[in-house]
Amino acid sequence: MYTIVTENCQQRKFKPIGCDLDGDVVQCRYVMTEILSDRLTQCVTWYKLLASSVAPKSTESVHTALSSDTAFKAKNSADWQNWEFAMKNELDSLNKHKVWEIVNRPAKTKLVKSKWVYSLKQSDNGETKYKARLVAAGFNQIKNKDYLESYSPVVDIESFRLLIALASKLNLMVRFFDVKTAYLYSDIEETVYMLPPPGFEKLVGDGKVCKLKRSIYGFPQSGRNWYMKIKSELEKFGLTQLASDNCVFIKSGGQNMLLLCMHVDNLAIFCNNDEMYQDIVNIIKSVFEVHENKTSKFLGMEIVKHKIGISLSQSECIESLLVKYNLDECKSVKTPIVKGEDKSFPPTNELIDITMYQELIGELLYLANRTRPDISFVTCYLSQFNHKPEKRHYILAKRVLRYLMGTKDKKLFYDNNFGFVNASSDASWGNAENGKSFSGGVILLGNSLISWKCHKQKSVSLSTCEAELFAISEICKDIIWIVNLLSELKCKQFINSTVILNSDSQAAIQWIKSTRSSNKSRHMNLRFHFVKDLLEDNVIELKYIQTELLIADFLTKAVNEEKLNYTVKNISLTS
Repeated sequence: MYTIVTENCQQRKFKPIGCDLDGDVVQCRYVMTEILSDRLTQCVTWYKLLASSVAPKSTESVHTALSSDTAFKAKNSADWQNWEFAMKNELDSLNKHKVWEIVNRPAKTKLVKSKWVYSLKQSDNGETKYKARLVAAGFNQIKNKDYLESYSPVVDIESFRLLIALASKLNLMVRFFDVKTAYLYSDIEETVYMLPPPGFEKLVGDGKVCKLKRSIYGFPQSGRNWYMKIKSELEKFGLTQLASDNCVFIKSGGQNMLLLCMHVDNLAIFCNNDEMYQDIVNIIKSVFEVHENKTSKFLGMEIVKHKIGISLSQSECIESLLVKYNLDECKSVKTPIVKGEDKSFPPTNELIDITMYQELIGELLYLANRTRPDISFVTCYLSQFNHKPEKRHYILAKRVLRYLMGTKDKKLFYDNNFGFVNASSDASWGNAENGKSFSGGVILLGNSLISWKCHKQKSVSLSTCEAELFAISEICKDIIWIVNLLSELKCKQFINSTVILNSDSQAAIQWIKSTRSSNKSRHMNLRFHFVKDLLEDNVIELKYIQTELLIADFLTKAVNEEKLNYTVKNISLTS
């Protein structure tokens, strides 16, 4: 279980991050080894120390997942009674939902194994909860043989940010709930036989198996079954599903409005009428066992309501990331990437561990896509090296962490001032390693940032004008979606007669406004006519703006501190 690295290492000061079932402190930390023979090696070191010399025996503040083998074999550990109690609670819940019926083991029938998954979680009041969950080994199931469909949608992050913006501007109350053992409420359509829960075979009996009636955790189709169940129930309650986002529902009457969005078993409700809100909550509680979250967190984001608006942040996530990479006491920097560092460089032989690099980039993308648009470009830029990362790429990624160290308290702020939908787009020509351009775009509701996109274009643009047209056409697709979403939410007052779209490319604007495309640009005809139709139908209005004032500029290239601060201020990313 513990691997000691014998290679010469520059060992850094470490901190215990968890305890195993014996109460011993366990730490897993990436340690950068010395560069030997011009080679950078990555190793993972597991430390095991006596608990008495480092940490108390209690595991009350531990957030960890425990393997079933380790946990089940540790019957003599000090915490075994807590785990055993957690397993019995899980079985009680399964029996309550009538998840299975005990039947004789059928001959020549595929049997699905089950296993226990253990975890420690913090409750709202800070107490530690021992959780044991019985899951099926559904990875052995074959699509179109053991099941048909497995897709289930979740709320789009842009939809959620739009709902937060509307909650601020329309003064809606915001409440968050989670459904306990959500999957167990949905029926399972297929005939599935499962082996008894490990450790409880005697309770089932010899030659007996569990014939499932409900969608237990672990099956590919369980998520879809739960989605179809809650969708059906919400529609019975009088809520209408939106076509723009299948995980957003609305109920309105006169001046009263209730909006609901869901992400698997997490629900967020926005409402301006106490009676309507309480009616919906009571109806939901009559069907599902739900828990209202006293702490305002949703999808890993902290939501705080202020007198003049609502803020979204991820400071706790950033702090955990800094500790993980041993940068919680590092010196911060003013920008996530130095201007000019995004240019092409010749490849080197200083390669690093691909898994380590991809893990860090994935964690940065998680922040960039939710609440930190200021690191979107650098994470997008570094993502193109996921297949073969070099030492310099990892150093650039660590710089982003040092930037987050000094800006971890920044939050997206959604004020309560009225404002129309507006957008900006930009492109940097041939800035990627393979000659492709980067596109960037933002959509705001007044000064509230709803959507931002930063990505490398799929094809090589032959001119700056072509790159800018590509960026304009991409943000236009998002504009159409946002406008449709607002219309379905009965909030057309936030949609002006035409949506202003800012760009710093006079050539692209003039070309789109021209009567027809030329022979030199006919390879772009589809994008050209798509944007031109929107312009002629008065869906958008293209407006030229100087590069220094274009807020989308930070999504396509490395910018200096002055431009970054200007952008952060204009997208309401505040401290």
